[in-house]
Amino acid sequence: MKRFAGLVCAVAAIAFFASCSKDKESGTLSFDSPAVFLSAGQTVKVGFKAVNLQNLSVTNKPTGWVEPAIDFAAQTLTITAPVSFEDDEAKTGSLVLAGSPKGGSSVSATLFVGVVNSEDLSGKPANSYIVSKPETNYLISSMFRGDLMAVLPASVDVVWQSKSGLIQYAELREDGMVSFYVGADSDDEKKIKEGNAVIGAYDAGGTLMWSWHIWAVNYDPEASAVDFNGLKMMDRNLGALANDNSTVENILASYGLYYQWGRKDPFIGPASYNAANGASASMYNGSGSRVYMKTETSSAESGTMDYAVRNPLTFITGVSGSEYDWLWSAHSDDLWGDTKTVNDPCPYGWRVAPSAAFDNLLVKNTPEAGDADKYGWTLGWNDSESLFIGAGRRRYDNSSIQNLYAPAPAQTLGVRSTADEAQPWEGLYWSADAGTGTQSSALHFWFEKKSTSKGIENGVLYARANGMPVRCVKAE
Repeated sequence: MKRFAGLVCAVAAIAFFASCSKDKESGTLSFDSPAVFLSAGQTVKVGFKAVNLQNLSVTNKPTGWVEPAIDFAAQTLTITAPVSFEDDEAKTGSLVLAGSPKGGSSVSATLFVGVVNSEDLSGKPANSYIVSKPETNYLISSMFRGDLMAVLPASVDVVWQSKSGLIQYAELREDGMVSFYVGADSDDEKKIKEGNAVIGAYDAGGTLMWSWHIWAVNYDPEASAVDFNGLKMMDRNLGALANDNSTVENILASYGLYYQWGRKDPFIGPASYNAANGASASMYNGSGSRVYMKTETSSAESGTMDYAVRNPLTFITGVSGSEYDWLWSAHSDDLWGDTKTVNDPCPYGWRVAPSAAFDNLLVKNTPEAGDADKYGWTLGWNDSESLFIGAGRRRYDNSSIQNLYAPAPAQTLGVRSTADEAQPWEGLYWSADAGTGTQSSALHFWFEKKSTSKGIENGVLYARANGMPVRCVKAE
């Protein structure tokens, strides 16, 4: 009986505590958008949602900005940008709105505000966009997916990015535009923060519908393109942040991204210039958390275009049943081609280089002692030349980065199974051309660093599940 009485008292005490806790209400506060971009002197209204809050105030704003006006009833904040800026006044910064519920703890919401340039890229639709202006709000159309999507996405987010915070404030606007911001390099405010990212568009159920590669780079492909076999070619790999082998940092930056033949989405390269341990470079989502590349074996379920589109982080390996294509059975020679296709990974006005672009390329000058350790050759055609980095490939059967040419018998080169031992030797580049008489292989161009006079060959068939660098040519 005493135990029962004690239990009743305990229950009563819990009930009393719960009753008392109701006197303290919790509140929430959030902005409708993560950022607002204005021109000098412009006034805009930004919506917010305040729940169970009895007061609101702006607790922080950029230096030189006027106090925003709060309309509690309408739940809007009126923001006016300065007309001009003195030396100590900020063009960008954080605006913090705070409030407190009855008897509860205060809550706050942060909005990025900035007087920055905006650039609308929707008139140049592609699966890849070059962005090169720092502290700029970029706009692309969410309705473009090689062609136009029939259904407007419900949201957008960063699938992966090579640096945390590279792509900021990505959101889907009511007009169907994808808005995102890229800041300046930490060492040079006149240059963009460089890196690669993939932004995805999602339906209401959270399924990815399409994605776009963002190539943030201080690079103008038109200004430095080279003429190879009558085609105007970019002088660096798609996604590369450099084309230079003078330092280990530049070698790594010159690799660019890797593509399976016919897929539009890129895969990131190695973590170090010599691909130590075969590790991939780090990737992050829009929240700054690490994300990782996945590997899936081609099958009737995974080896489809629909699966590939919905899973841009998944490398689909080839097997004998798929004829070593990432596609299980629906092999197509038309995924890439002589004209820009729905799946072409190059920026607007460019397309994957055809096999003919690599015809008759030769090593420039006479290789000297030590050149084999420079991770690439300068190759030329007539008076045009470009450095081609030996970035190797992601293997068709396991997605690992390999950079060794091993003709049979493999023992002639010794046992070299690790990526760091193999790294300096081989360059492999996809062409847009499918192989004649086969729908599971495609043509590629390659060079092999152990040879200084031969070792360059074009139009060679290779399994389409391989991931290799791409060079883009003008889509005339």
